[in-house]
Amino acid sequence: MKPLIESLIPIPVAALGAWLGFLTGLPLGELIGAICAVTALSKWGVRMRMPFPFVATVQLLLGISVGSTVTASMMHELTDVSILLGLLVCMTTQILVGYNWLRRMEKWGHIESLLSAIPGAMAAVMTVSGEEGPASGRIAFVHIVRLLALLLVVTLIAGGHGDSAAHAAGTLGDYLRIVPVAVVAVVAGYLLERLDVPAPYMLTGLVCAAAVNIGMPQFNLHVPDPVAMVALILLGGLIGIRLRDITLGDVLRYVRAGLVVTTLTFCTTLLVAALAAQLTGKPFLALFMSWVPGGVEVMTAAALLLKLDPAFVMLNHVVRMSIIHISPAFLPKRLLQPEPAADAPRN
Repeated sequence: MKPLIESLIPIPVAALGAWLGFLTGLPLGELIGAICAVTALSKWGVRMRMPFPFVATVQLLLGISVGSTVTASMMHELTDVSILLGLLVCMTTQILVGYNWLRRMEKWGHIESLLSAIPGAMAAVMTVSGEEGPASGRIAFVHIVRLLALLLVVTLIAGGHGDSAAHAAGTLGDYLRIVPVAVVAVVAGYLLERLDVPAPYMLTGLVCAAAVNIGMPQFNLHVPDPVAMVALILLGGLIGIRLRDITLGDVLRYVRAGLVVTTLTFCTTLLVAALAAQLTGKPFLALFMSWVPGGVEVMTAAALLLKLDPAFVMLNHVVRMSIIHISPAFLPKRLLQPEPAADAPRN
């Protein structure tokens, strides 16, 4: 009974925090509120845990959310190999620069340096990283700092309107259309889980949703905001639990690391976008907004405000998120294995 209670406590606490965060009107206030509420309760000594079914639910909803944005027209646009190659080069450079800083300068371990360096993928990373503890807290903190910093930069670039989309509850049909996709994804994800594939439900959710959108566009599959909010609440609880062992000294060190990695990511994107603009003739700002880490909706809205090509920006971010969500299944398992204690971080 005690493990069951510990598993159920984070849900209402995270929901309350998300509601308070929503009331603040801040960008991503719901996620930040959920994280703060669960972390605060953990600091007061309340034992909480996030069992795998909850983590699998986050994976599934994330996969379906990203997959539902993929369309046949997007796949046709990918025939421009130069843009896809530029995106891959930019992502790879961002990861290498961030990884090397955390590994060599911050003296972090291999796995947390790698997962912390992946740009714009906090939700995906937190569902494939290890259990709660200092290492998981480090990863979460770097992604939170980078998310907030880049969101601030993009909002400033867009003239303060970076997160103005209204919430839509959706119709009954929207919810019913998700059910068969989710069922197929769960069955396929269970089979992949038996094969020890990382983040199996995220992969199957994305593939199933994308297949439906491409093969049956009349199905009109998309994820209503309340469903996405469920994933946000569970994700906030997951991150909050993993931050329970973080001290004030850790916070200062991890904020510093997060700001440095964010700056490196930002500068790397500027350089790669400038080079790609010279080689392809595409507008520099369009390439920069397409390759800097950020949410699909926020970056597309910013592109509209800046009078860029919103379809081009959205395509790049959907492809980037798809690559990030699919890649764990194809990475060698040893890359996602923790290192021996002897090689643990020293700060």
